[in-house]
Amino acid sequence: MDQNDYMENPQEEYPDSSVLEPEYEYSSEEELTDTSTVDPEVKYAAGGDTESAILENGDTSPVVNEANIIPTSTKKEASIKDILDASTRVKNFIDLHKRLPNFVTVAGEQVLISDFLYISVKGLLGISTGQNGNIAYESYGLPANSSGTSNLRGTMLKKDYLDLASRIGNFMDANGVAPNFGRSTRGNIKFESAVYLFARILDFQNINKQLPNYAYMAPLNQVRTTPLADTVPVTPGNNNTNPGNNTPGDNNNTNPGNNTPGDNNNTNPGNNTPGDNNNTNPGNSTPGENTEPPVEDSPLKVTVGQILDAANRVKAFVEKNKALPNFVTIGNMQINMSQFLYLLSAGLVQINTGSNGDIAFGDFKAPNASSGNQLSNSLNKNSYMDLAGRIKDFMENNLQAPNFGNTNNGRIKFESMVYMFSKIMSFHSNQGRLPTFVTLADTNAVATTYNQNQSAGGGGDKPDYSAYAIYLANSQNCQVTNSAIVNLANSLTSGLSSTWDKAEAIFNWVRDRVSYSFYYNTRYGALGTLNSRTGNCVDQSHLVVALTRAAGIPTRYAHGDCTFSSGSRYGHVWAEILINGNWVRADPSSSRNRLGVINNWNTGTASIKGYYASLPF
Repeated sequence: MDQNDYMENPQEEYPDSSVLEPEYEYSSEEELTDTSTVDPEVKYAAGGDTESAILENGDTSPVVNEANIIPTSTKKEASIKDILDASTRVKNFIDLHKRLPNFVTVAGEQVLISDFLYISVKGLLGISTGQNGNIAYESYGLPANSSGTSNLRGTMLKKDYLDLASRIGNFMDANGVAPNFGRSTRGNIKFESAVYLFARILDFQNINKQLPNYAYMAPLNQVRTTPLADTVPVTPGNNNTNPGNNTPGDNNNTNPGNNTPGDNNNTNPGNNTPGDNNNTNPGNSTPGENTEPPVEDSPLKVTVGQILDAANRVKAFVEKNKALPNFVTIGNMQINMSQFLYLLSAGLVQINTGSNGDIAFGDFKAPNASSGNQLSNSLNKNSYMDLAGRIKDFMENNLQAPNFGNTNNGRIKFESMVYMFSKIMSFHSNQGRLPTFVTLADTNAVATTYNQNQSAGGGGDKPDYSAYAIYLANSQNCQVTNSAIVNLANSLTSGLSSTWDKAEAIFNWVRDRVSYSFYYNTRYGALGTLNSRTGNCVDQSHLVVALTRAAGIPTRYAHGDCTFSSGSRYGHVWAEILINGNWVRADPSSSRNRLGVINNWNTGTASIKGYYASLPF
């Protein structure tokens, strides 16, 4: 049974917010020596235009800033509670959009994100010393030359992140602007990453009522460096002032020529809903994770050759099953179909330009309303390459797969695009060149599975689970009918229609909110694990099983011997959820895992000992 990073507890005010990789852990850590200082060279500017803001309810909406913001001597105050609340919203925004908001509302005041950095570090220092008074602040300039180490690794101990907070606060007091970066023993932390670091730490405090012992650094790499402000000096005469070329209102949610994420238009989906697509996975997964607290991985990368090999397998799968698989294995990674569409389009662009470098990628949301036309004829090479380039750009800007792609022959739905690009790549794999055209008629046969608006029988009919009654039952350690379990299951699945969405919401909550503890067999059961917010793989599985069963979804336990990345082999337990007739793995013991995707042990070499409706240990 592997030991995993600490994961946050539930935040009732934001039940639907998703987190990426929880980064804090209660444990002892070897002392680190930090001789870091905040970079004294600061360039800054401030400005306005149409901005994106985090409102009190956590939503984003356009806010017009009537004039360039120039810091004044007007003092404002924010309570620790206000700061913690804003931190949770900032963290959730960055988790979703991979960038900073331009504003955040704190105690009814819209403040620049540089102001938020100031009150977050000052609030953090107050919390650490038991001083809970209000934090006074003014307006602080934004950095114009944010920069930092590109691949932060390892952890930052509590004493070190408090030291960094102190240095940033002192620097901003002295200069009236946020620093371009702060130095640490792990590297230079750019302005955007510093904001995210302290938002995550304070969100942890908000949930757990205590500060984490340390914070993982790797999640900070995902925050994009974006233009922050107009080139307007904040404090004339300050020798540190060096206005840059940044532009105001940079909004990475936009997609030129298309709608912004959140629209339910066909051009751009707004919600993460992989749908009830539960076909088998052509291939095996072999990544793993150490039994010690892990050091985060570098960004995911694959070669064009690996994409070509996977395209051959996906093409064959679709032609046999008339539907996309849930995942395809590339190297040691299970890649979902949204990720694979990105790799196909990026790989095609790279082949066409003669580039041979690896292709880096991350997570992309699935489309929520895949749709398209009945197609005929074909696309020539120029047309399908143009589509590939547009798909690649769209997904990089929106972190989500499109519902369809526009062509001169009509709209090609998501599933058909995956198949079409797989055919093209398969042709290149076999012929050593790209085809002069690709036919479209056979893409019509691919089932539409990524559409949350689909319903069986048109009346929202529920699946018939009468044959799976034992996998819905209550047991001594799986308290399905307990009111706390039922209420949480209802809260997590409220407003969700598909079985996959409900299962994913429950799985993500347990993975992200219940920390891993190392011990053997059952100690707490589902209810005890919910109350203690910690458990080993057995107790974490109890909670997943109880919640999904309470939501009306049959779920079973799986038990096997698994090899983790350390090379050690342990007995291990995980849940399996019945979705669209298939049992889908759900192992919340690692923050690297997703519903249906195991990244902390080798599924190819696991030895299954049994499946259970109720665990005997």
